[in-house]
Amino acid sequence: MRIELLLAIAIALPTIGISQTASVPVDTGSKVPQAQAQAALDFHNKVRKEVGAPPLQWSTDLAAVAQKWADHLASDNNCGLSHTPNDPHGENLFAGSGAPYTALDASQDWYGEIKQYKYGPVTYQNFSATGHYTQMVWNTTTTVGIGQATCSNGGIVIAAEYDPHGNVIGQKPY
Repeated sequence: MRIELLLAIAIALPTIGISQTASVPVDTGSKVPQAQAQAALDFHNKVRKEVGAPPLQWSTDLAAVAQKWADHLASDNNCGLSHTPNDPHGENLFAGSGAPYTALDASQDWYGEIKQYKYGPVTYQNFSATGHYTQMVWNTTTTVGIGQATCSNGGIVIAAEYDPHGNVIGQKPY
């Protein structure tokens, strides 16, 4: 009886507007292992909560898109970072060498831009210094997926795709 009641409550939570903790499936949709993807998603949701933005859900479809771009950057672009042309999603990129960087490391790096962010609309002047952070916390973004690839020089490239995209010039992230 008690188990059935708890199960009924858990099933009813989403229908009454109470979200459950977002979780990453075993098959993440990319080369990012589940535990690392979960750590990155949890970190995103922690920093989003700080500003009152709703939590993100993991998207295996976005992770597959991110993985494809990370693979391209690692193999065809020699680990050089460039954004996906005409990308309909928001995109954050990270590259590093000398350590086994993870999706959480990349997320923490993007979050580091908070030090330069002064609350207000995204502008052409502040975008390059704070755009990774503002994309992470963009209020209307609902899903994220992250991919990673290893470059021939041993470096790591990590790509994150967000939907719907943020960083709309003239708008505030939250």
